[in-house]
Amino acid sequence: MKRFLLPAFALALAVNANATSFQANMSAGQQAEAQAAQETVTYKGKLNIEVYGGHLAPTDATIVVSKESNGTYTFILKDFSVTVAGETLNIGDATISNLEPKESNGVITLECTDKDAPVTNGGMDGILKDNKVIITMKSTIDNYVLTTDISQLTVRLIDEEEDLGYSEIPVKADFKSDSYTLPTTPTATTPQLNDFNGDWETCIPWDSEGNTKASGTQPKGWHMSNVQTALGAVVAGAKAEGSNGTTVAVKLTNQEMAGQMIPAYMSLGTPWATAETKGTKVRNADGGVFGGTEFTYRPDAISFDYQRNNSKGKENATAIAYLWKGTWTQTNVPGNTAVGVIFYGTATKVTMTNRDRNILGNETSATLGDPATHTADAKLIAKLEQSISESTKGTWKNMTIPFTYEDKTAVPEYINVIFAANDYFGGRNGIVAGNSLTIDNVKLVYYHALNSLTYNGNKVANFNEGTTEYTLSGKLAEDFDKVKFTIKGAGATYDVAKDEANNVATITVKGNDYDVNPSSKTVYTIKFDGTVGINGITTSTNSANSAIYDLSGRQLKTMQKGINIVRGKDGKMIKVMK
Repeated sequence: MKRFLLPAFALALAVNANATSFQANMSAGQQAEAQAAQETVTYKGKLNIEVYGGHLAPTDATIVVSKESNGTYTFILKDFSVTVAGETLNIGDATISNLEPKESNGVITLECTDKDAPVTNGGMDGILKDNKVIITMKSTIDNYVLTTDISQLTVRLIDEEEDLGYSEIPVKADFKSDSYTLPTTPTATTPQLNDFNGDWETCIPWDSEGNTKASGTQPKGWHMSNVQTALGAVVAGAKAEGSNGTTVAVKLTNQEMAGQMIPAYMSLGTPWATAETKGTKVRNADGGVFGGTEFTYRPDAISFDYQRNNSKGKENATAIAYLWKGTWTQTNVPGNTAVGVIFYGTATKVTMTNRDRNILGNETSATLGDPATHTADAKLIAKLEQSISESTKGTWKNMTIPFTYEDKTAVPEYINVIFAANDYFGGRNGIVAGNSLTIDNVKLVYYHALNSLTYNGNKVANFNEGTTEYTLSGKLAEDFDKVKFTIKGAGATYDVAKDEANNVATITVKGNDYDVNPSSKTVYTIKFDGTVGINGITTSTNSANSAIYDLSGRQLKTMQKGINIVRGKDGKMIKVMK
């Protein structure tokens, strides 16, 4: 961030945020395709239970849903208990395995009928028949909201006096989550960013003197600019209603305190600020973001929903993202607000790694600290920067911004994303208090499509990346080598499969996130009509041939009376009259 953008003054402002471990997760649609290691979600909410037609008081409940490596789901109703005739039966953890998911419009549905659910960690060994319950249920997962309707949960208790040797307790239940928790271990194998619907955590702003005072909250994985002052704290971001009325968004609002403008922004990295003050005078103000989170994918774009309100004055908001490898190091960077009365305060200096301006190669002559150095492998791989100028007047809009790749083959090690309610790299004099930027549904986009398709040197008629079936003249075995194509996607790959018996080839283009999102692919079908011999006929005196066809394209053993089509030694098709 440009020097002087961040405020600093006698009240000892410090605009920054704590660096916490990155926790990536996925949108509901991507959730359906995630592998188990990346997608075990713990949902909490109220469970409403009905026993023998009577309703019990709602109880706190936990349900754990995991995506397995084979594509099925595991559903665990944790610590389930039920009260019958005043007696509480501690059943335990009921587990339903191998649930086949159904997905429509990003909503995942899990269903089962009379499914055995083995029970563990309970208190009914020797009482619960076969240590299981039997469940019929339907669950939906919509943007990390789990809704479950258990239309039948049968508890069988061993009872030798009954003809079947057991008695049954019929239970019904319903559940809707009000929160969820994802694994907290950071991973470089997750291709998506954390959304804002999960847990929010306390923000402890970073400074070079080791600040431990908390200020506000922030969604896990993201860090919001905050201001600590002698008069209290100002938090630049807050929860807001999301774009569809059910999700959680982040609203960033520029602030003003003691005549100083306070910029609102959030980042995957660590926001920071510095200044030295003497009374109301300020010098050596600087700040921005350093660091990011581990990341090894090659996304093509970033997409998000937003609301922009710049009714307080003309000002651009900003969206920035960049991918890099290696390390930039800058020594003697002041990183706190130092307050003085008679003399200027002296800020504490630190060594800072992977500062935004250094990675992006922006002008640094006005910034504080020694000239940056970097490791031999340090490289900016891709970046994007987009100004948001218009006011949306209370409506939600979507924006998709493509990355520009500086290196089309290098694999990133880190990513940082920044959203600001101001011109992030502009001067602080341009910040307008009260202007806001609200962000929701941040997603990284991975393309998986054909970018071009030609046959025999000519563009295939009606080619479009969204059209997945084409018919060409010829035979697969003899003419597929005339098919040429390019793929769309910075890290996309492709597979080709040939079915010569049916004259069909398929080209499967996979997005860079395919390993954890198997739906990130497009399959193109190329059908050959069998008329190989008469495609692109030219007249030639070349008589050597290896194949003979009649005018309908049927291959012949020998030339017949009339016109024959033969393949010449130069590969061209020629007409021969007999």
